[in-house]
Amino acid sequence: MNNLIRNIAPGVILIFTLIFLFVSCSKKSDDTKTKTSSGDTSGVSVSADTSTTFKETNEDLLTTDFDYFYKELSSHGEWVEVNAKDLGLDIKSGTGFNGEGIFYDFFTDLFVKKAYAEDVDVSLFVWQPGAALSISLGDNQPKEYVPYNNGQWMYTDDGWYFKAATPQEELTSHYGRWTLDPNLGWVWLPGRVWSPAWVEWREDANYIGWAPVPPGVYIVNDAINVSSFNENRFTIVEKKQFIEPSVYKYRYQYVENKNKIMIKEMIKTDGVMIKNKTVINKGPDVTVIEKVTGKKIEQVKIKRVGKKDETGFSGSTISVFTPEFKKVQGVKKESVSKPQKLVSYKDAKKITKEEKGELKEQEKQQKKEEKELKKEEKKGEKEMKKEEKKEEKDKGKEKKDDGNKDKGKGKK
Repeated sequence: MNNLIRNIAPGVILIFTLIFLFVSCSKKSDDTKTKTSSGDTSGVSVSADTSTTFKETNEDLLTTDFDYFYKELSSHGEWVEVNAKDLGLDIKSGTGFNGEGIFYDFFTDLFVKKAYAEDVDVSLFVWQPGAALSISLGDNQPKEYVPYNNGQWMYTDDGWYFKAATPQEELTSHYGRWTLDPNLGWVWLPGRVWSPAWVEWREDANYIGWAPVPPGVYIVNDAINVSSFNENRFTIVEKKQFIEPSVYKYRYQYVENKNKIMIKEMIKTDGVMIKNKTVINKGPDVTVIEKVTGKKIEQVKIKRVGKKDETGFSGSTISVFTPEFKKVQGVKKESVSKPQKLVSYKDAKKITKEEKGELKEQEKQQKKEEKELKKEEKKGEKEMKKEEKKEEKDKGKEKKDDGNKDKGKGKK
């Protein structure tokens, strides 16, 4: 009998432990449900405004309604359906992600996985900026889109704020994550937490570099920590040009510089973090920038407004609109909005390849025309030098003839 008890005791303890965790997690989930969405007959609960919380997870990409972003950006680019793994996101259906704890992850996998059964390959929606938002990053270079380039860095009470040139870039500079896809170029993944800019920083004595925080990297222990490194994602400028408008015009060009700047040798500085219950973007020391530029940098105030049409810049204040996001407490995909106009990764890839082909042909034609122009210029310079030599020779001959005439007159 004692042996029987000893044999079944571990199993009983495990079962009671699982039941306890299940009840605790269920209660925790129930506590977050505040109201049901209007017109929703599916019984899926929707939480209230999530914009005041700083904790993001991969799960938000499946359960947060980003309809506001879909509508604001759809006419200025394309929404592309991609697989989460293509973005480097390993989203396991039903898990809490991002450090929720081994018991919680195991438990939700065990009891909730069935509800996510259809999500073996998890689909996400990314935004590919339209050609109209592209800029030229150097002489004789085709236009392309690069985040945190077309605008100006401004120092605010929340740290360094990127003031973008267009409303669409302004929106995507302060929410979500950017990633550089080998076929699509830079694409944007939605997020619900606002920041002055979602970037990481590098600097040395003369230069400053920044790069978008990649997908799957969130605020943990009140700070962002990007462990991966890709130097192709960084924009670099001299410190003296850091606060200039249209900062992309001062971007360091690897092609034109033989003395390559090694980003890996630059110092990593603090970036996005939580301070006084606010998301700030620390970045480079403002006193250093003032000293290098020789300019007094006035701190701009960030003001939150309740309406989109109240946003703007008044010289000493930046008014920003932070929309309310609804989070579905459930696993039914139909309960979350998706873009009305949506293209597949394959189709977007095809379009991009064609555009790249056209740009390549244009670049090839431009180089050919430049070559012909230089050839004509050299030919013209050669002809000009030939004419100049002839003129000099004729002048010399005239002087010689005049000298001989003068000598003849002297003899007489």
